[in-house]
Amino acid sequence: MRKIKNCLKRITPRPLWLIMANADRVLMKVPYKMDMILHPDKMVYYCPCCKIRLRSFEQGDFDDYPDYYDLNAFMNVRQDLQCPFCYSWPRHRILGYWSEGHKDLFKAKRILYFAPEKSMITWLYGNYYNCTCADLDGSTDIRLDIQNMNLPNCSYDMIICNHVLEHVDDYRVALSEVYRVLTPGGYFICSFPMDPRVDLVDEDRGITDDSERRSRYGQSDHKRMFGMRADVLLSEAGFEVTVIDGNDCPSDILPVIGPSKYDMNRLFLCHKRSGQA
Repeated sequence: MRKIKNCLKRITPRPLWLIMANADRVLMKVPYKMDMILHPDKMVYYCPCCKIRLRSFEQGDFDDYPDYYDLNAFMNVRQDLQCPFCYSWPRHRILGYWSEGHKDLFKAKRILYFAPEKSMITWLYGNYYNCTCADLDGSTDIRLDIQNMNLPNCSYDMIICNHVLEHVDDYRVALSEVYRVLTPGGYFICSFPMDPRVDLVDEDRGITDDSERRSRYGQSDHKRMFGMRADVLLSEAGFEVTVIDGNDCPSDILPVIGPSKYDMNRLFLCHKRSGQA
């Protein structure tokens, strides 16, 4: 179904597509809302990003893209993990649940969000928090390279960046730029694919072939794979690092590892100490 929607989106004029997409979302919610009213005991799952209760989450369509994903990474990992409304995966719901309990960090803050996920944008706007969305492709509020932001020092209070650092040429340069642009006392929230077999990071700049990157790093456009102690790399960039752990979340949001074995159930809250420029 997702593949069909993507094809329709490419061939439909944008104004018409937006009308169709909004109508589809409204119509899609009707049976779920009725189900919540008539059968509340069967609504055993919950998405904190869009605040919908469900009988079940849905399965992704990764196996439709064998040239893009390493399908071995999805074997023996639970797949029915995606919210049908905001498309959240476990790591998004972990962040959404954590954010619900830390709203003070978002209030009256200048927030910069790289490669924003629909699920967390839904949470932010649903709680009336504004943010500036950035990406390289120009489809967001501003076009920005996280390795060279061309923004003033200390210009944002919070930067969010999930599953981006594995794509850039030099993650150390990106972290340095994030640190520079953050205000003293500001926060950087991030996550990235993590391989249990890797300690800090596995990367080889000599690997440029898509198939080699796919087999080694899980995806054809990944340039590295981070390890289970990758928080050390964040500390080396100057941050105080706290793990946002899926084990601390309720089971009804399915805060598990997946749908890939590299999609760990943890994110990182990185604090730039006050008094540091």
